[in-house]
Amino acid sequence: MSSTDPTTIGVHRALHEALNSAREARHHLENGEATPDLDDLVELGTLLAGLSEAAMAVNSEMMAKARAASK
Repeated sequence: MSSTDPTTIGVHRALHEALNSAREARHHLENGEATPDLDDLVELGTLLAGLSEAAMAVNSEMMAKARAASK
């Protein structure tokens, strides 16, 4: 199923970027290269904040649609 809704697309992109970051971190860990990198932590935090924001927007939109449908 695909959607053209900008919020859904934003959530999908954020999830995809977070998954890629997690895979890269796991790769570094497995290769013994896992050193804390502040830039990576900031980027991951930013991705998670964006994901949280997008998920809240989707939730709000779904609640608004449910309220409108029940009237």
